[in-house]
Amino acid sequence: MLTENEKKVLRYIALHSKEIPSINKVSKACKITPNGAYKILKKFEEEGILKFKKVSNIKSYYIDFKNDRAANFMELALTPKSLKTKIKYRFDDLKQIKDITDACVLFGSYISDKQNPNDLDVLFVFDKKNHEHYKEKLNKIKEISPIKIHDVIQTKKDLAQNMGKESNAIIKILEEGIILWGQNTLYKIIKNASQR
Repeated sequence: MLTENEKKVLRYIALHSKEIPSINKVSKACKITPNGAYKILKKFEEEGILKFKKVSNIKSYYIDFKNDRAANFMELALTPKSLKTKIKYRFDDLKQIKDITDACVLFGSYISDKQNPNDLDVLFVFDKKNHEHYKEKLNKIKEISPIKIHDVIQTKKDLAQNMGKESNAIIKILEEGIILWGQNTLYKIIKNASQR
């Protein structure tokens, strides 16, 4: 099992590999101490999940996607530990479209500790051929949902291209969002985007 800090670090490293993230960068981004970041990075390095490049005096870490264990660890890092009650309710609403979407990520104010969020932001990844069916099902969900739903839709190709551009919005969604399903799909997209 991974701790929340370990999950944050793995997500950050995977999504920011092109930035040559140092221990201090990881520490700041994940809001942990530099020593805590070092221990986590060292642990994953020893387990073969991470490798590093020396850039001047700095170790820059990246995920070793050739290691099969890295896939397992990344899927764990992308899976939420537990869902708050309000998130479980939204999951129950949204699971009606699970069969036609490859991934679903909640993000924005609804997943924060904000008392009365006024909308639910959701990223869906699916094939273009499912678009009409998706819209029909989502409209039915919107009719019964007690909160307004704002959907962001991407194909796998769109998502990979946006990650390749280091699109801040998509990176931020994947870094901070709650992934309800599609961890394996997102792992593969992250892997392909980081190896370009």
